[in-house]
Amino acid sequence: MFTALLHLASRFHPDTGVKASKTTVMMEFVTRLERQPRIGKKHKSYILMTEVINLSAQDDTSGRTETKMKWKICKSLKKADRIGDDHLPDDVGISQLRLDRHKTGALNLDPKMLKSSFHRKKFELKKKLIEEGIEKNARAEILNVEAEGFLETEDGECSYNIRQEEIVQNVDVASAAKSFGISLPQFGPYRIDYSTNGRFLAMGGRKGHVAALDWQTKQLLFETNVLEKVNDVQFLHTESMIAVAQKNYSYIYDNTGTELHCLKNLFGVERLAFLPHHFLLVGSTKKSYLHWLDVSVGKIITSTITRSGPLEVMTTNPANAIIHTGHHNGAISLWSPNVKEPLVRLLAHHSSLKGIAVDSSGKYMYTTAVDQKLRVWDLRSHRQLYSYSLPHGLNEVSISQKGLVACGIGNSVQILKDVTNGMCTQPYLVNKPGGTISNLEFVPFEDVLGVGHGGGFASLLIPGAGEANVDALRNNPYETSNQRKEREVKQLLDKISPELISLDPNEINRVNTDALEEEIEKKKSILWVKDAAIEFTPRHKMRGRGGGVDGAKVKQIVKGEDRFKKNKERGQVHIGVFGTKVIEGQSKNVLNRFKKNK
Repeated sequence: MFTALLHLASRFHPDTGVKASKTTVMMEFVTRLERQPRIGKKHKSYILMTEVINLSAQDDTSGRTETKMKWKICKSLKKADRIGDDHLPDDVGISQLRLDRHKTGALNLDPKMLKSSFHRKKFELKKKLIEEGIEKNARAEILNVEAEGFLETEDGECSYNIRQEEIVQNVDVASAAKSFGISLPQFGPYRIDYSTNGRFLAMGGRKGHVAALDWQTKQLLFETNVLEKVNDVQFLHTESMIAVAQKNYSYIYDNTGTELHCLKNLFGVERLAFLPHHFLLVGSTKKSYLHWLDVSVGKIITSTITRSGPLEVMTTNPANAIIHTGHHNGAISLWSPNVKEPLVRLLAHHSSLKGIAVDSSGKYMYTTAVDQKLRVWDLRSHRQLYSYSLPHGLNEVSISQKGLVACGIGNSVQILKDVTNGMCTQPYLVNKPGGTISNLEFVPFEDVLGVGHGGGFASLLIPGAGEANVDALRNNPYETSNQRKEREVKQLLDKISPELISLDPNEINRVNTDALEEEIEKKKSILWVKDAAIEFTPRHKMRGRGGGVDGAKVKQIVKGEDRFKKNKERGQVHIGVFGTKVIEGQSKNVLNRFKKNK
């Protein structure tokens, strides 16, 4: 038998004047083991049984007096409990650094610049909503609990000795299912592309095999053979449209394999790229042409000849939509649809280019060539930062969202870490997917690398490669068909004009001071430059209707209208320069300066 003492203390509030009271409860209980029969079992089982045999309580506050709570105090306490006043601060401050990460520049706009009061009030409300949205996004950062994780080895052990099979065996079932391979040696080598949300995969074999699938669920969307050479595949703004560069022309298929368009303007295309914010499909041809096609209207925006031989190496800069092309002489050119000449041309290698990749920030470029060099370039100054020597057979290169660089070397893939910092001394991971590497691409928001090779396709797990926290408002891997349609409409409404593509995307925010000063000087010159003589000849009319008097009247009418227009423009310039208005009808006399102003 056991005895337990429980001390129960009443609530004491400093404003009520109630003295604390305490009650002691004595409880006696016994504990015993009882056998519990179980059907179908040979062994015995027991259960711990407890019974309370005595329970008594006594008040330990005998001799003490308690003050009765006043009715007003009791009412105020009940009201405070009902409201939930916990005396905590209403607003917790947010650091300015977190707010700056979510600012888009909309708060810098001044509503006073608008003409009508209605639009000013409307814009002030919209600006307030934008400010609240920035604050909510900054506060929501605390919910981003996911963090990228890299492989950590013990002292003396190298991470590149860890094989793909060992990684698969030590991860969860869902992650292990993302590592797989597709063996198609009769149609390779393969070019691959992932959709913007990273959910769908498009494959194109050199010998005509084209397929699209949901690579996470392994659900096949379509599979066909176009019966001719396939050079490249590319998803457009949604996974329902896929562009395929074939032997002669380029075609667009839907997610069921039905041919939607035949793009005869894109002839002999070697590589494809898509600019999602501008709805531009870019194709580089073997005859050294670059084509920009607006897929929203189906028209060629511009075509440029580079005069640099076949364009087999091409990529896009996701930060400013500039096209990077690599040539056989080791040079790299940066192209815009608004200029017929390259914006920048630099000699990156002394041999033929094999691969180009640009990170998501648009600051760093990675190039590979036949000279077995991996070079890192700073696109802000267009200078080389670091150079790494890799084994023979270096061809393709790709960059992940977290800065891991994948290089194809013969039939193996090497993953490099800390390349941008110049601290890479050995590979992070090494894998052999089963064929000569033809294409590499990291999956957005996943620790997965897609490899297209001569024997088919391989999906490899690369810990720490993808962004851990997904912004579902921009790229939602789990969006429904209705959400996809709504996103497509919003993208069309937010489409950016191709004329705004430039090397510096912030250039549109600046004021062209030289042109503004030139315009101001031109307006000022109206005040003192003599007007040009008006040369006007009236139209010849029939006899009796276009005589000398009528012609002179027409001349005077035309001269009067032109004089009135110039005087009006001169008056506006006078107000802008001197701040005063020219009084019309005032006689031009030298003695007017002695008159008193009324």
